[in-house]
Amino acid sequence: METISWRQSFSEKGINVMSEKEKIIVFSSREICYQSSSFFANQMADAFENLGFDVQVCEFDEHDDLDAVFQPLYGQKYRLFLDFNSTITRMVEEDGTPVLDKLDGPFFDYILDHPLFHYNCLNADLKNLNGIFLDEAQEAYVKRYYPRVKKTLTMPLGATEAVTGGKKTETDTVLFMGTYDRPDKIYEMVDLSPEPLRSYMKELIEMRIEDPILPMEEAFRQLLKAHGEKLPDDKFALFMNAMYSVDAYIRDYFRKAAVDELVRAKIPVRLVGEGWEKYESCNEAYVTREKPVVFGLSFEKIAHADVLLNVSPFFNHGAHDRIFAGMANHCTVLTDQNPYLERILKEGEQVCMYSLKDIRTLSDYAAELLTNRALCREIQNNAYTEFKHKYTWEEKAKQLLACTLK
Repeated sequence: METISWRQSFSEKGINVMSEKEKIIVFSSREICYQSSSFFANQMADAFENLGFDVQVCEFDEHDDLDAVFQPLYGQKYRLFLDFNSTITRMVEEDGTPVLDKLDGPFFDYILDHPLFHYNCLNADLKNLNGIFLDEAQEAYVKRYYPRVKKTLTMPLGATEAVTGGKKTETDTVLFMGTYDRPDKIYEMVDLSPEPLRSYMKELIEMRIEDPILPMEEAFRQLLKAHGEKLPDDKFALFMNAMYSVDAYIRDYFRKAAVDELVRAKIPVRLVGEGWEKYESCNEAYVTREKPVVFGLSFEKIAHADVLLNVSPFFNHGAHDRIFAGMANHCTVLTDQNPYLERILKEGEQVCMYSLKDIRTLSDYAAELLTNRALCREIQNNAYTEFKHKYTWEEKAKQLLACTLK
């Protein structure tokens, strides 16, 4: 490994790697859908190692001997600790001391959904808790409502190129990879909620359907103001946590709307993921459902596709990793637009952005991409170049290391 050259380039960026390798621990304390936590942990670990660090991946769950996991880590200095949707923030020793307070180094919790779902973890009274977020509005939300989080960073996940490369098959199919649940079933949970939560949630759903790029927390602030109500910051965050069904509903409402629109336009859709057997189509001839695969294998499917659909209104000022997975694997990404994406990516050149507010733009764009293969290839090539420049795991590791120095 060319450790010296990496250290030189790091020095130029103000990131100091000592002659004796600094240590980093990447945890995987909670398995997330499709075994993605373990995958992300190992990708980040490889990136840190390539940059000249001594890296250990530590995977465990609640059934393991936690003393055996953490005792060897005490008393040593680390450059940083990293976990994904971490459970470690709630772990304490027998004397009540938080486990993280006994680790010598900054701890970063990489939050992979809206922070409202992580109220208890982000509210933990810890000496050195930091957060990474996929959405800049969600980062701002944590800065205001979770003062115990020391440092914050908006940083989309990296992406991986498929091992087999992938030969494109020029079909007329759009690929979507992700989970699904029926929106009406989620709405039943809203209906069962006590007041005033039930009324709040119903209004929030209406507001977010009307304005798909309105952040959840901003919608709630507007709602309270319209009702002449005010909540202290701690109560605001608690109410947000209690209204998690709104975010879940919005995700599946727009996923259904997007697939419905493609099917209406007679554009075939290939759906890969949990729950799509619950989707009822107006024209089944245009719908293909496949069982989910573990996260590491998802890139193989993307690599063989020409057009990849992204629907992620729950990151409406950020970016889902599905976008960069498509860019990394020469797949034209057709994503819902938001201000963050419009700033970091070139619409029509590196990705294609449709409007959730005007869903007809999705089928128009899909039809153009599936018939204009020259345009499709041009976008794919541009996107791959941008991916290699900014969105590899190594680039993410560099961004995180730079954050530790601020």
